[in-house]
Amino acid sequence: MHQKNRMIKILEDLGLTTAEANIYFILLRKSGASVNEVAKEAGLTRQRIYNILESLSEKGIVYVSSQRPRKYFAISPETATSVLIRDVERKLYNLIRIREEFVNIVRSMGVERTVPFTISHEVSGRRALIGVVKEFIRKTQRELVIGATRNEAIRLIYEYKPEILEIVDRGVRIILLTSLEQLPQDAREFLEKIATCSDFNTSARIYVRDCEETILMPSEGSLKERRWYDEGIILKNRDISRAIHDMLLRTLAGIQE
Repeated sequence: MHQKNRMIKILEDLGLTTAEANIYFILLRKSGASVNEVAKEAGLTRQRIYNILESLSEKGIVYVSSQRPRKYFAISPETATSVLIRDVERKLYNLIRIREEFVNIVRSMGVERTVPFTISHEVSGRRALIGVVKEFIRKTQRELVIGATRNEAIRLIYEYKPEILEIVDRGVRIILLTSLEQLPQDAREFLEKIATCSDFNTSARIYVRDCEETILMPSEGSLKERRWYDEGIILKNRDISRAIHDMLLRTLAGIQE
């Protein structure tokens, strides 16, 4: 039963409804089944089964024979999951295209940034903050200095890896101060390949981009009372960013000595 529930959940994650996943599972265990046979096992009406089978057929993971009475067959799980993944990829591509269209429309209206003419502003919410950090990383032209907690260092790999690799390919220098000894071996090896790393314990998360802009975020530990949230301050001030940058590099120099 556990394996069946897990399989149904996987199919749901790939885009099927619970009913569709259950019907596919029924057909997968049979070498062909009629509507009556499927309806009897599923405990649903014939019309409901017809609708589900038609949907699965349109998705390309069930086919019907031409013989009478007609029987329905499930394609192999390898092929079915590949078909469903391609459908997810198409939906993702469409979302990316819509996003680009939205950004272009906003830019054509002359809107360059959401918080103009401010020295600093606050961002709240985990997903919102992750989006801000991704854009912050992408905007880096020369040098990105990061002071990271253990969790933030791991997040560089599992959340920000595409953005990190993109700026590395552009020749951006990354300097990372974090608690290297607390990182898993594979994470440490990856970070040491793409950044100048030094072992350093910090109680905050700091990103400095080109000495022009800084993101300051509290450690995860200080957010326990608000565990569903995250927050950060964006500093759009060169003098402050330069001071934080120099402070981090002096710390780095002291570590290396």
